[in-house]
Amino acid sequence: MEIMLEQLRDVGIEQVNITLHHKSEIVTEYFGDGRNFGVDINYVTEERPLGTAGALGLMDPPNDTILVINGDVLTNLDFHAMLAYHREHGAELTMAVQQYNLELPYGVIECEGALVKSLTEKPTRNILVNAGIYLLEPEVYKFIPNGETYDMTDLIQRLIQEALPVAAFPLREYWVDIGAFSDYEKAQRDIETVKGRP
Repeated sequence: MEIMLEQLRDVGIEQVNITLHHKSEIVTEYFGDGRNFGVDINYVTEERPLGTAGALGLMDPPNDTILVINGDVLTNLDFHAMLAYHREHGAELTMAVQQYNLELPYGVIECEGALVKSLTEKPTRNILVNAGIYLLEPEVYKFIPNGETYDMTDLIQRLIQEALPVAAFPLREYWVDIGAFSDYEKAQRDIETVKGRP
């Protein structure tokens, strides 16, 4: 999180909201009001976990585009490029997406009824995955319930249903979601690269 705060400061973001629930005192004691990190931090405490978008319903609706980042992401994404892309596409919400190569350990069969039409041995599928980084326009706040569990995936699905534009920004820079200990170890090895040092 400290690296992310430094990155936000370096691109000119001064106001940061951090949503907290479990062991929130550890985060608040470390970061304080944010002054030592060059930002102004406001804490939003969830009485119970509200999902990846639910805490946004506890905040006052913004007047301008906001950036939302999952706290377990390490990246050196170009935030200015993402914002330019978001505006260029007239999106109400833009999500950063990362290409992921899914290596299947089995032969994949395609059938028509009982007849086999093709067999591909251990193919690799290139898919796009959600990188946990979003830009939101104030308009989307009306779809976020106050004090209820709500995920970004719920919000995105709702915007799609409402025929509001949701854009996918291709993230080509370094990115890791620290969801497992092996990811944490990788992030520790890569931290200097993310900070822009060799």
